[in-house]
Amino acid sequence: MIFNFKESKIFYTLQGKGNVVVLLHGFLENSTMWDAFLPTLLKNHRVITIDLLGHGKSESLGYVHTMELMAEMVKEILTKEKINKA
Repeated sequence: MIFNFKESKIFYTLQGKGNVVVLLHGFLENSTMWDAFLPTLLKNHRVITIDLLGHGKSESLGYVHTMELMAEMVKEILTKEKINKA
């Protein structure tokens, strides 16, 4: 799925049913790092994987991406998907 955040396209996936688990990758990685874990998690959970700003299939906002900006982006995706608890 694509989410528009501050005029940049953010890539994320949302799969499964159950309690929500949000998987965030580290610096210089992308959401595919979770692929090996997904079959197990999807048995009992609704799982969101997100390519953070400037990583994977997500666009960059510019040169600096702060942790606060990343958190705001994740929060907006959760709000869009009507997820109040993860």
